[in-house]
Amino acid sequence: MSLLKNFVKILIVIALVYAVGRFVVVFQGSQLSGYRAPYIQMLTQSSVIIRWMTEDNQLGIIRYGENPERMSAVESEQSPAKNHGVKLSSLKPATRYYYQTGTISGSHDYDSEKHWFYTHPEEVTPTRVWVIGDSGKAGETLSQVRDSALNWMQGNPLVLNQDDSNNTSDEKFIKGPLINIWIALGDIAYRSGTNDQFQAALFDTFEDLLANTALWPIYGNHDERRWTYFRIFDLPENAEAGGVASHTENYYSIDYSNIHFVMLDSQASDRSKTGDMANWLKRDLAQNKKTWVIAAFHHPPYTKGSHDSDESSDSRGRMQEMRENIVPVLEDGGVDLVLSGHSHMYERSYLLDCAYETSDRFSTENIVSEGIHGKHQQYVKPMQQKEHQGAVYVIAGSAARIDQGPIDHPAHHIGLLEAGSMVIDVDNNKLIARFINNKGQVRDEFSITKDAEYTSDYQGCVKK
Repeated sequence: MSLLKNFVKILIVIALVYAVGRFVVVFQGSQLSGYRAPYIQMLTQSSVIIRWMTEDNQLGIIRYGENPERMSAVESEQSPAKNHGVKLSSLKPATRYYYQTGTISGSHDYDSEKHWFYTHPEEVTPTRVWVIGDSGKAGETLSQVRDSALNWMQGNPLVLNQDDSNNTSDEKFIKGPLINIWIALGDIAYRSGTNDQFQAALFDTFEDLLANTALWPIYGNHDERRWTYFRIFDLPENAEAGGVASHTENYYSIDYSNIHFVMLDSQASDRSKTGDMANWLKRDLAQNKKTWVIAAFHHPPYTKGSHDSDESSDSRGRMQEMRENIVPVLEDGGVDLVLSGHSHMYERSYLLDCAYETSDRFSTENIVSEGIHGKHQQYVKPMQQKEHQGAVYVIAGSAARIDQGPIDHPAHHIGLLEAGSMVIDVDNNKLIARFINNKGQVRDEFSITKDAEYTSDYQGCVKK
């Protein structure tokens, strides 16, 4: 008996040593340290937060203004820090501001081509959204995906500058930033969400873009492995960017032009039908008056890629719970497009409704429309924003790596084992989405048009 007791004691000691060791590893990996170039956070019509990091404790200062040669406005921190964050308020909408970070003793490097931001507009305006999924592995693939998408967007400008329609030069296409809304679909730092991994995959890879474009992230399973994510990002828990206050940074909403974005947490928040996130989502969508609703979360409801949404054991049932509990709320709220990552490939559905079970129960009755085939696949919906008019579901988790999978879920029209990202253009009542691979090729393209005269043959929600 004494030998058994001693053995149990040894096991307890080993477990305690392991637990302490893991805590130390997690704690150390979660600490923010080192230099970090300025990056834009929580950009709205009237405010922005600018963050950066220094090696030593310093009192951070921001100089800013509309004229890059005369930035006379100044905001500063309340106390010295290494991880700096300064909020600028009372800004004008749809306006370009230039900024320079610094300290009491002097200013940091400044580049007018890079250090600026463009506040959100009040009016409805053509909007470009860039979506990267599972971008957490720095390297050649991620750099190719970045460059291919940026080059494509520069070569395919979204809209003429209406204020300068007589200008025949390329400058007439440029109004505001290249990207209006930038979304990351989780797993932004592989494999453990450490500060060093965020630095390599996000801040080093996208330094120039982060200096002037706000990134709106969602929480992935690899991001949760350390405490870094919420220390790096400032997210609108009090409805600073639109919608209803969630009172948490785990999920939130954004209004831009005529689009309402809901950014959900499929990783750490309650995914039940009556949980805080579902209840908030119901309230948020009920008050929405925007033409378009785009939702984003990490774990896809429909995938046969590197993950299988049919398997309740895969990702501890998160995909199943999102499909059964959260997707119905989105469809009740008139969602148009749902974006996810997690599977490291590209998959895209038909216009769907009420497909809440496993793939073997999927029916053609769940397909609101297979689309009109032409230059690209075209879907049409009624103009009025109401429940269960169909949504397109996209998995775009291949910004940094490609894995294997059958990609044969019956809900999907297309599956590609290719690296890439998405560019989504919304102009009034038309949305065009493109998957652009790491070679700069448009490998999938579809559109949704909202037509006041359109009447659908769809007979309504089919619940099995």
